[in-house]
Amino acid sequence: MIMDDPIRFARRLANSAGPRQLCMLPCLLVLMSAGCASGQSFLPWKKSAGDYTPAAEQTSVLDKVAFWKKKEELPDGPKDSLVFGADGKLEKERYGLDPTAQADLDGARRHFQNKDYDKAETIFSNIAKSKKLPLPVLEEALYYEGESQRLQNNYRDAEATFKSYLKRFGHGQYAEQVNRKLFDIANYWLDDTRRVMQEYEEKREGKRYWVMPSGYFHWSKDKPTFDAEGHALGILEEVRLNDIRGPLGEKSLFYMATVKFFREDYRDADYYYTQLFENYPNSALAPKAIKQAIICKQITNNGPAYDTRVLEECRKILDNYARAYPQLQNDMAWMDTQLKSINIQQAERDFGIAEFYRRTGHPGSAYFYYELVRRRYGNTEFARMAVEKMDEIRGAAQAEQGGGAGVTDSIRRFFAPAESNPASAEGNASAPRFLPSLFGSGEKKGS
Repeated sequence: MIMDDPIRFARRLANSAGPRQLCMLPCLLVLMSAGCASGQSFLPWKKSAGDYTPAAEQTSVLDKVAFWKKKEELPDGPKDSLVFGADGKLEKERYGLDPTAQADLDGARRHFQNKDYDKAETIFSNIAKSKKLPLPVLEEALYYEGESQRLQNNYRDAEATFKSYLKRFGHGQYAEQVNRKLFDIANYWLDDTRRVMQEYEEKREGKRYWVMPSGYFHWSKDKPTFDAEGHALGILEEVRLNDIRGPLGEKSLFYMATVKFFREDYRDADYYYTQLFENYPNSALAPKAIKQAIICKQITNNGPAYDTRVLEECRKILDNYARAYPQLQNDMAWMDTQLKSINIQQAERDFGIAEFYRRTGHPGSAYFYYELVRRRYGNTEFARMAVEKMDEIRGAAQAEQGGGAGVTDSIRRFFAPAESNPASAEGNASAPRFLPSLFGSGEKKGS
């Protein structure tokens, strides 16, 4: 019995506690070490030709004699899944479902693969509304519900479904695809706006006499019932926030800014153009965004009587970005026009301050600002008027200082060390009446 099954015998000895049985262990070890026929079957380094099997070759001695260790069971094989691969085939299932839910999933998958999107949408919608299924299953069902709607050209409902997906699964496995599909839907909804923009351009060029406005109401499911353009801008804003540094965010910013500029909402257009060239400085759209932002800032300035900090921002943008983009360097005539326009508006602002002090009875302060205009904005109409005003109030300014010429001498000493401002050379021409158009070489009426 010992020779036939030594492992079973050793197990019986281990379970027994009697001293007589324990004394038989040395005998068993001697027999095993002597190379008995039955003992050689579990010695991998001494095998006979008839005892060799591949399984025995891969199994260690410890695994055979460790009878107290429970044998590990292999996991079950993979099953069919709800997930679709890139080739349309089903991947392997990762979540166990009850038979009813599994049958619904199988039916929805079958309808989707057979391009029966109407029935697939209904089943996927019911699955997505369930609160007892695993979250990954709900995520997949919600995505395929929106995809089924999109493939039926029901973009109106697909927009709401995809937005719901991003709200619930903002970092899910389909988030990038959903963001791309939302962008495509918004791009399609802006086709009417593109048509209107093109027709207005043709009207400006004299090719047509009137423009057919875009429809505000839509009864088909491929567009919203009201205000397709507004819905498209809302989608683009969400796409931009979900892809803040990606290519979709860049395109969304440019599309929104262009539509706002066309609708003469220059403040929002300025914001989106500025976000574009600041967040995407290496973009091919950055030079165009810089030019459009400068135009928007000048239009929204509201004149020199108001806050003119936007003019300072325009000058800083031109100084900082003009040398960074070859497209701007190749259009120096346009840049010179903008600098002259900014220079004229700043001259009008300083001249207005001087006029304010003159009217309120402060000739000394008025004289100072007149001198500032004369020196900083030479060869302009405001510089000529400043000289005339200085001659008129010179006596009053001297009298304000006790009857002497102290005020004029002090102002001359204040400006004496200062060099002539390069901006004065830019004031040779008057302020332009028109600003460059969004569409090219034409002119669009500005400030």
